[in-house]
Amino acid sequence: MAFEISVDFILVGIDLDPNVITDKLGIIPTKTFLAGDLIQPKASPRWKRNGWMLESKIEKSAELEEHINSVFEQLQPGWYKLKDICQIYEALIDCVVYTYEYIPAICFDKDIVQKAAELNAKIDVDIIISSTNLL
Repeated sequence: MAFEISVDFILVGIDLDPNVITDKLGIIPTKTFLAGDLIQPKASPRWKRNGWMLESKIEKSAELEEHINSVFEQLQPGWYKLKDICQIYEALIDCVVYTYEYIPAICFDKDIVQKAAELNAKIDVDIIISSTNLL
């Protein structure tokens, strides 16, 4: 496999209650966390704020735009309520590209940009190069 991609939609806030977000949206998150929880089970960094996270459910080999659209589709049932929530809490579309052979195209069509703007969401893309062949 040349690359693997994961995309998460994340809401964070000091006073965010993940259970309230789940109830309001009617969407089961992939993960929730509270300030002070470990970010990774075997690491020491901890979350500084409470959060609610939804992960793309398609194959890791799919293109970046497909992953983002997968997340947006999962959010669709609660979209209008989510737009209001995103005015209160910080929203992030967190994209991670693990590349082994080449860096895939990173491009966001105007529909993705528009939907991210509706949610007042930042888009973050991290590229992790796992091969010296790319350097």
